[in-house]
Amino acid sequence: MSNSITTINPTNGETLDTYTLMNSDEAKQVVDACYEAFLDWRLESLENRAKTVKAIGQALQEHKDELVDLMVKEMGKLPSEARQEVDLCTGICDYTAEHGPEKLADEERQPSNGERGIVSYSPMGVIYGIQPWNFPAYQVVRYSIANLMAGNGVLLKHAENVTGSGLLLEKFIAKRVCLKMFSVRC
Repeated sequence: MSNSITTINPTNGETLDTYTLMNSDEAKQVVDACYEAFLDWRLESLENRAKTVKAIGQALQEHKDELVDLMVKEMGKLPSEARQEVDLCTGICDYTAEHGPEKLADEERQPSNGERGIVSYSPMGVIYGIQPWNFPAYQVVRYSIANLMAGNGVLLKHAENVTGSGLLLEKFIAKRVCLKMFSVRC
């Protein structure tokens, strides 16, 4: 078994980059670090989480050209489709930031017995996402942003051929919360 991943441009066969795989100890350290970050993140208010999610969407737009270029090279996606994918991801961030606090707010209910009940949504922990190659930004954002808004930590195992895209997304998100690539050294 190889201890590295090499990404190759499918349109011309050019080698793009080589990434060293994590060993078991490194992977455990990443999981532990994400869990430790989750312990603090889960205590953030819904409003603060929403601000962070909004900032992630802004970071995607600020680095859109870099991410588009990498998606085109790593998977052969058309530039117009890659730009649309980044815009969709920003839209997910914006929507989640706007509606997340209301959707996750405590709900008061009146059970039929005349008592009062409150439904609270609580974070579950660290969510591990194994994502496919065909939408290297969308698939990550789709699962991670909702979970981050809910107060969870997220780990990512991206498809090998889009490792660079996964690491670039990690860079945008990890500055704000805990997303770690699980398969490669960060």
